[in-house]
Amino acid sequence: MIKFKFILLLFSCSSITAFSQKIEVNFNNEILLLNTIGKQIIGSETNDERYKANKNYKATLKKLINNEASFNYQFDSLKTISILKVNNLKIYNWALPLTDGTYEYFAFIQLKLEDKTYKNVELIDKSESIKSPERKTLTTKNWYGALYYEIIYDKKIGNNYYTLLGWDGNNNLTNKKIIEILYISGNGVIKFGSPILKTKKRMERRMIFEYSKEVTMSLKYHPEEKKIVFDYLVPASSKLKGIYEYYGPALKRFDAFLIGKRRWEYEEDTDITLDRSIKDSFWNDPKEE
Repeated sequence: MIKFKFILLLFSCSSITAFSQKIEVNFNNEILLLNTIGKQIIGSETNDERYKANKNYKATLKKLINNEASFNYQFDSLKTISILKVNNLKIYNWALPLTDGTYEYFAFIQLKLEDKTYKNVELIDKSESIKSPERKTLTTKNWYGALYYEIIYDKKIGNNYYTLLGWDGNNNLTNKKIIEILYISGNGVIKFGSPILKTKKRMERRMIFEYSKEVTMSLKYHPEEKKIVFDYLVPASSKLKGIYEYYGPALKRFDAFLIGKRRWEYEEDTDITLDRSIKDSFWNDPKEE
């Protein structure tokens, strides 16, 4: 009888294990739907059609990330969206291209809190109404929208600080690249912009680089050197200073921000060689994908 009970117990345990393996979460149906809607956002002929598709996309994604299993899920097959994750932060971020050459940006942030619960927050793009954004602290409801392609986390900057590199297809004449600082308070409140970017003149809360649509600007993080390296932008002639549709990278000059103690330190004419063959075309223009 004892032997029979032992065998029965083993069978029960193996059945539970097998059952748990069978119910592994996947989001295949949601991914398929989102990929279909994503193509509609980019490919539809009118803004009304694009806004309608975007509304469906946002609702579908919001429902998906309400499932806590989404935080650790690898969405490798999900297209037309940037998904970045580091530490206890995950960002879902996409662009809505409009027919006049401008863009609106959308994002959800997932936070894993200290009590192991999850918090989802939507970001609201208010870029057009934000004046002097380099010096503003912004909120999730007043966000300087962009399409983020890299997230940097280093405890030397601060435990609750995240540095984001982003792209903005500003208008028909210029693009922008952005260094954004995201920080999270002890009670889980998200803010954007913190004066930890030390330039030659002052401390900035974010960096915005504007340049001609006809060129490509490099803005990349080099983890080995702990540097954000970027092209130094110059106008085509001195008479065009401040007219950013004529700005492009200077030949053989790169500047950088280096990780310092609780801030980024500006370095002029940094000594580094970039591989210009490594380009993310998606971040040049989502419509080209």
